[in-house]
Amino acid sequence: MLLGIVLHAALPYFTRVLGVEAYWPADDDQSLWLFLVFDFIHTWRMPIFFLLAGFFACLVLERRSTSTFVLDRLKRIALPLVLFGLVMAVIIPPIWIYGLSGVMSIETFRDLLKDSPDLDSSGELVAHLWFLYYLLLMYAALVAFKLLGGLWKARPAGGLTLVRYLGNAVYARVPILLTLGTVLLLILREGNESKPVWPLNVPDVLYGALFFFYGYGLYARRELIDRLRGTGTMVALWTAAGVVFFVHLVLLGAMDEASKPGEDAGLLELLQLAHVIAYGTSAVLFCVGFIGLFELLLRAPRAWIRWLADSSYWIYIMHLPVVMLLTFYLAHLDRRGWLKYLTGLSWNAEMKFLAACVVTGALGVVTYRYMVRYTPLGTLLNGKRDRARRADAI
Repeated sequence: MLLGIVLHAALPYFTRVLGVEAYWPADDDQSLWLFLVFDFIHTWRMPIFFLLAGFFACLVLERRSTSTFVLDRLKRIALPLVLFGLVMAVIIPPIWIYGLSGVMSIETFRDLLKDSPDLDSSGELVAHLWFLYYLLLMYAALVAFKLLGGLWKARPAGGLTLVRYLGNAVYARVPILLTLGTVLLLILREGNESKPVWPLNVPDVLYGALFFFYGYGLYARRELIDRLRGTGTMVALWTAAGVVFFVHLVLLGAMDEASKPGEDAGLLELLQLAHVIAYGTSAVLFCVGFIGLFELLLRAPRAWIRWLADSSYWIYIMHLPVVMLLTFYLAHLDRRGWLKYLTGLSWNAEMKFLAACVVTGALGVVTYRYMVRYTPLGTLLNGKRDRARRADAI
């Protein structure tokens, strides 16, 4: 969740290069390196998030009743979505307009409030909190499956054996079936990552759900996690992930060349298919590779990591308007020559990106510690925290 700061801080520094400035206001300084950082993180970040959400959903349902689970998810997911979604619907659009025009005024707010929220765009309604909306859909599907679970108990033994074999195939050390499902859904998604509230972008929801339910099943097969952190498996996974991700980058360049006027349309379609395969494969390999890596590195509890994990929910919620305002402000300040005048430095894209990340992260940590953690808001997001606990020694 904390990597959301990195992704959104990087956006202004490559949207013009990619020709998508209409979707995100661009800074005059552009950086291929920041695009590569964004692309790498974007490949695996949300798949891992949904995988972990499914894993811990299974843990909670195993330890508590379904009704307790539902009430907890309504409090931790649905209520923050409603509360902060409304806030984002008001403050994000004028900040975005400021990024384009360099002007923000009371009139901007008034004009925007006259327009009703557009369900075709989550950006105008829940903004970066779309993942909470998706989680609610996945939790609803999970509860429905559990309520229908009694039907499986009546199935003949042969059916259960088939399910067992299928489960073993899905959770093999080499995640072939997960990769095939990922590639298929990416093909169906056709590059459309929009998050409309309604009508749903079904392939995009299913893409996240694939990892969610994989994570749910992984909890019952935790022995796979032990195998993933083995040295040989780790080397193989990370080598394969790196190679396939590099292929994905090469194919991006090849597709750009093939999309020029006069080029063979058939070649472009073939390159696009190869690219989807490489992208989906790297997403899966990075997911399981990171699970193995952090299981290996973090074998014992660490107080500061627990504290940071607690803070990440709040920091993700608050970060987008802050990082947008900072990057847009730096862009306009630099265009007018004030940035160099005030600092004596010639700022490039990477410097502005780092400044936005550091300031946003610091603001998030400070506000969480002093304004959220021990307040009703902190209890809503993470549960009640005791000041006297050692985990607070940060």
